[in-house]
Amino acid sequence: MTNEKYEITDIAHERYPFLRRIRALRDIGEEVKAGDLGGFVESETNLSFEQGDDAWIFNDAIVAGEAVADKNSVLRGDALACGCAYVSNGSVMSGRSRAEDDAYLSGATMLDDATVSGNAMILQEERSEGAPVLSGQCRVYGTVRGDIRVGGKAVLFSNQSVENASRDTFILTEKGQDVMRCLSRDVLRPVTPEKEETKREPEKSAKKRSEPQR
Repeated sequence: MTNEKYEITDIAHERYPFLRRIRALRDIGEEVKAGDLGGFVESETNLSFEQGDDAWIFNDAIVAGEAVADKNSVLRGDALACGCAYVSNGSVMSGRSRAEDDAYLSGATMLDDATVSGNAMILQEERSEGAPVLSGQCRVYGTVRGDIRVGGKAVLFSNQSVENASRDTFILTEKGQDVMRCLSRDVLRPVTPEKEETKREPEKSAKKRSEPQR
C-alpha cells in the first residue's frame, strides 16, 4: 500500500537523530492540513496510513521502535510510544505520557507523566463505553477497563486489574479509592412505554412456552 497520508522528512530529532519528523500529504481529520508538520517516527510502521484512518502525531510526540498508533488515535505534546506499545481505537496521549514495552491502549486517555509498561492494558468498556483516564505520575502495569480515573502517584502492578462497567466513575490515587456517582442515578423516572413493552415481551414468550400444546 502506498503511503499517501504523510511523508517522513529529513528533519531529525535533536536528541534521537534516528527519528524523523513527518509531514502531512493531505488533510487529516479537522486539525491537520496538507503540508503541516507532525511529530516523530522511526519508520512508516509506526503510524498507520490506511485509507480513512486519521491517526496522527502532533507537536514533538514520538512513536518509535515497533510501537504503532492507528485507528484515529493521536499523540500530542511530548507523549511517547515505544517498544511494542500499541495505541489504538481513538486513544489520546498528551503531556509527557509514555506507553512502552507491550502496553495496549484502546479508547484510553493519558495525560501528564502517566506511564503504562509491561503488558498493561488500558481499555474502554464495550457496554458502558466508559473509558480510562490516566494522569499525574501514575504507573500502570496491570489492566484498567472502563470509566476509571487513575491519577497522582498511584501504582497498579501487573497482577492487578481494575474494571468498571457501571455508570459511575471509579477514582484511584495513591491516597486510596473513591467513586464519583452519575447524578442521574439519584433521580427516579417513570418507565417509558417502550421499556415497559420490552419488559413484557420476555414474560409473554415464557408464558407461551409454558402453555400445553394442543
